Amino acid sequence: MLHAPCGERSEPKRTPRKESRQPFDPFDKLRAGKQMVAGRNKNFGFGICRNAAGFTLVEVILIIVMVSIFMAAIGIPLLNSLRESDLPEIATIAYFLGLEKLEELSPQTTGSISAEARAAVSGYGDYEREVAVEDVDCNDLSTPQAGSGCRKITVTVYHSRIPNGVNLVSLRTAY
Repeated sequence: MLHAPCGERSEPKRTPRKESRQPFDPFDKLRAGKQMVAGRNKNFGFGICRNAAGFTLVEVILIIVMVSIFMAAIGIPLLNSLRESDLPEIATIAYFLGLEKLEELSPQTTGSISAEARAAVSGYGDYEREVAVEDVDCNDLSTPQAGSGCRKITVTVYHSRIPNGVNLVSLRTAY
């Protein structure tokens, strides 16, 4: 049975039989240029039209694949940035923990301030704090010099996400 063009419904066309009474040959239409498969038209009897509006299954699958690749390309950097979004907060907390330690040391005299080993900060489970004290030359703060009257106090706060820690440096003099 041949199908009507898309959007139209019609009865199958019947060709009048020739008067010669030739026997029925199912391959007559094939020889006449019509593509028939097992008594159906080339669209296998489903009435599929090439100019019909809409998408084929292959087109839909290709669109889904392309969109998923695009979303992965956008999504991976987005997830990484979300993971790293807490770093400013961690650094700020570390800074204030170091500032707190420097304020604890401020009432002490310059000579009584001593170094402290790296230890956990109470109330802040992931943070550790260390205090280093060094006598330096008052004219060149990077040169160590014992008895110069200038002390460089370095408070370093560590966190697992900040491997080098946050350093706060203060200079105390005996004057």
